[in-house]
Amino acid sequence: MATIPRLYLDEFFLRRRYLVEKMLKAKSISELEHEIAANSTLLSPIVATCGPAGPNAAPFMVSFLVKEEYLEEAIEKMEHIASKYYGKPGPAYAAAARFLLDYVYNLEKAEPLKLVSHLMSRGHTYTNIVASGQATLAILIPPDRGALELRAEARIIDEGPIYRYTNLLHDLMHVVPHGERAHPWYPAILFSVKEIYDNSYQSLGKRIYP
Repeated sequence: MATIPRLYLDEFFLRRRYLVEKMLKAKSISELEHEIAANSTLLSPIVATCGPAGPNAAPFMVSFLVKEEYLEEAIEKMEHIASKYYGKPGPAYAAAARFLLDYVYNLEKAEPLKLVSHLMSRGHTYTNIVASGQATLAILIPPDRGALELRAEARIIDEGPIYRYTNLLHDLMHVVPHGERAHPWYPAILFSVKEIYDNSYQSLGKRIYP
């Protein structure tokens, strides 16, 4: 198996881990509003698809899947956090950050080349992924450090462990701290990265993986 590029790990995986480390140290999530906004292109890449719905691009908040042997354990941990800290913002964010560092941003347990998100509608992206099984993720590395293009196999998942994992990740940050649910669970998308390109102006689309 080809080695995952250092550029990808440093500028995408580890820079996101750094944000979680800051989250754990912050007294409240509001302290991180500027940091989150400044790194929004790392947290929510543009997902491009093509198919029956035509060429399409939209931002999706993504995260990393854990290795199969840790998946059920991670789900149980998230369910415990959700139950224990529901409606308790401070403890909920702290517990979520510790979980993310222990599992999602731990290279011993995480799958850096497998990303998950969820679909809030069965629109263009959904239609194209069902038809083609492919997607490309475009990542800008702030403030102007370069860009990555991830070409991936894409699959819609509406039941089972990956579906639960993806929706629980969302709940840890957007439901549990507030003690309020705005919408039901949605189908998950699994992106399995097959190719990585350095799209910085210095490299202009050089393939760096595999």
